[in-house]
Amino acid sequence: MLRFASRAVTAAVAFATAACLTVGAASAALIDLTPANGAINSVGSVTLADLQSDPSGGIVVGDKIFTGFSYSRLGDMPLPADINVLGFKDPDGNWGVSFHGIFQDMPGGSASDALIRFAVEVSPAGQQQGWQITDAHLFLGGAGAADESFITVDETFLGKNETLNAYYSTVGPGVNSKLADSTIFTTPVTKLFVTKDIYANAASGAFLPARATVIDQSFSQTLIPEPATMALAGMGGVAMVTLRRRRS
Repeated sequence: MLRFASRAVTAAVAFATAACLTVGAASAALIDLTPANGAINSVGSVTLADLQSDPSGGIVVGDKIFTGFSYSRLGDMPLPADINVLGFKDPDGNWGVSFHGIFQDMPGGSASDALIRFAVEVSPAGQQQGWQITDAHLFLGGAGAADESFITVDETFLGKNETLNAYYSTVGPGVNSKLADSTIFTTPVTKLFVTKDIYANAASGAFLPARATVIDQSFSQTLIPEPATMALAGMGGVAMVTLRRRRS
């Protein structure tokens, strides 16, 4: 009887474990938002609220995987349910994401701010081949502001000194803007943790909000041989030189 009970308990535990693994795999499902047929953006999208509700899930865009989305807001910045996340492909063919929403600060009152965090990594197949992320690119679209107003996007990467900044400003005479920025990482990585801060301030007497509607983000990657592969290549080169000298 004890043996039978032990086997029954073991079977029950195994079944429960399998069920948990199945549920975990289902909740960690990735949504493919890769743009097709040369398009800049994917046809489909997912809200930032949906991505926040499933921290273990994420999206796939080309050779990149995006996970761990979080969002917070102050003032007039949009709710997460009002921000669409799309797959993105920049003019150089690098894969990334687009955040589409009404990022703004209305005239009067305090400034508005939004914070977006996520992780980006090379696909498992790409990592096995030796691909690593080497560059990051930021684009600000749909930007505008009345006099003495501005909107800016500042981006940092956990453990990295490199930063990105894009802005549209009417503070002072005329318009001062930088709608795109890029950086090259000193040390390439297979995974990056990104923090994107969106800050807007409309002048108290302005008649329009300080705003932007699209924030595009892409990442470049390069095939970087592993040290063992490089060492073998170096040894092969030395051997070839030695052989040539002997023959000569």
